[in-house]
Amino acid sequence: MRLFYATDVHGSTRCFTKFVNAADFYGVDAVLLGGDITGKAIVPLVAENGRFRGHFLGEPVSVEAGDELDALEKKIAATGYYAWRCTPDEEAETAADPAKQHGLFVRLIVERVEQWMRLAEERLEPRKIPCFVNAGNDDPREIDAAVETSSWVRFLEGRVVELPNGTQVASCGYANMTPWHCPRDVEEEELGRRIEDVVAKLDDPGRSIFNFHCPPYGTGIDDGPKLGEDFRLTAGAGGIEMEPVGSRACRAAIERYQPLLGLHGHLHESRGTFRLGRTLCVNPGSEYTEGVLRGALFDLKNGKIKSHQFTAG
Repeated sequence: MRLFYATDVHGSTRCFTKFVNAADFYGVDAVLLGGDITGKAIVPLVAENGRFRGHFLGEPVSVEAGDELDALEKKIAATGYYAWRCTPDEEAETAADPAKQHGLFVRLIVERVEQWMRLAEERLEPRKIPCFVNAGNDDPREIDAAVETSSWVRFLEGRVVELPNGTQVASCGYANMTPWHCPRDVEEEELGRRIEDVVAKLDDPGRSIFNFHCPPYGTGIDDGPKLGEDFRLTAGAGGIEMEPVGSRACRAAIERYQPLLGLHGHLHESRGTFRLGRTLCVNPGSEYTEGVLRGALFDLKNGKIKSHQFTAG
């Protein structure tokens, strides 16, 4: 059985489309998307005199309604942002009201997730290729229902599912606390409880896959930029300094149960593998802002990983 895994697409419609298309491209039996599926910013496009103006990727933009506007919105979606058509008054009112900002952001996020679920249904359900999707620490809880209403995509958080060959997958999209206090950031103690709760649902943890968004601590696949007290990156003679920021609870669970495979993400810069005992832990990394989908292919046979390789495209 062949599994394709990717993670941290952060709202990029280009990356999600590539994820769905990976089923055909790589000839897989199932596709699984790890956490952090939502984007980080809104791009207001303000209507004035038949044109729409705004700022995108640090540059001013001004386009005509119609094909130009459609093309810009497609480009914005490809990078993971959310285009929002508005009037000058709507822009000003929303900018002055944090509650309106949050409500708008959640609405745009949910709308895109719903669009993605329809795309997965259209392309994967007729071919009976299972599609599994989880949330990550950056993702607001409102997206859970958007995924769960899909007729084909299966939402993973806190659940155990079976791949076509019967291999069980246990999932936890929460992460240990970050400086940004994201929607699913929790203290290590709570993260440990969540992990134990889902592992307890497995028939045989040693023959399963742990799909934990946060990588295990101190494995190299959990390295992130070292931040100063002002949240600025710290740099040394060799460039940006990095340090382990993964989860100790995740590491402890993997060391205790020794699953077949650990699927992780969270740290975009830390593409790589690491073995904790017999467990192969993998972080495929992410380049969503460039529209590049980084992933990993796994061939499973007789309860073992026959082969694995990274992908990018």
